[in-house]
Amino acid sequence: MNTEAKAPLIMITNDDGISAEGIKLLAHIAKRFGDVIVVAPDSANSGKSHSITVCQPLKVSETNHIQGVQCYAVSGTPVDCVKIGVHTLLSRKPDIILSGINHGGNYSSSVHYSGTLGATREAAMLGILGIGFSYCDYDRHIDLGASEAIIERVLEYALSTEVSRNTFYSVNIPIGVVKGLKKCRIANGHWNEASVSFEDPYGQKYYWLEGTYINDEENATDTDMYWLSKGYATLSPVTLDTTDYKNLDKNYFKDFDI
Repeated sequence: MNTEAKAPLIMITNDDGISAEGIKLLAHIAKRFGDVIVVAPDSANSGKSHSITVCQPLKVSETNHIQGVQCYAVSGTPVDCVKIGVHTLLSRKPDIILSGINHGGNYSSSVHYSGTLGATREAAMLGILGIGFSYCDYDRHIDLGASEAIIERVLEYALSTEVSRNTFYSVNIPIGVVKGLKKCRIANGHWNEASVSFEDPYGQKYYWLEGTYINDEENATDTDMYWLSKGYATLSPVTLDTTDYKNLDKNYFKDFDI
């Protein structure tokens, strides 16, 4: 009988698309820790959060986008990729699902908008540890090498430690020299947004969304935004249970029978 343990199966996706530089680096780092399969959108899907494709079929094609790694491009969202990867494309359930490396930070309230973290949330819903990695620079050609040491340390820990079920992790890496890693909560914040209108050659208006991010806890010293500003990478555990337990103890509404 063969008692040799199988290498961890690591599935990788993202929301920037399978040709993004971030997913290539993440795949090559992950190969040091186990068997890697990439299942990612065939184009950019930023800001898709937990959306899924239900009104049209998904198309899947095997590609050679990342040398030495089995890759599938999917005509859907990051969550679509997780679903079809786990349930259809992979021969066994992955031990961990990674998402990223995203071009741009996913701190604070971005965890709710991010397609990168939508994928990790879906992983947690399937009982699989999901970790999203984001580099706080939107430049598609930025050198992501500064994130490598942080990603390695996080993967070493994640693959050797029992983690809480129904939890996924958001890891953000600051620009420049990284001083270390801090485990912390996500900051409370919001976007001041506006839709800027333009007109096409046929006189039809169209709109682009723009906005400025506002940190609602500028004086807090225990949040991801605080530690990122100090040059530290951050790891924030996020739970699937979004119940407001404090509100359950208040008397805004009382139980009643009909």
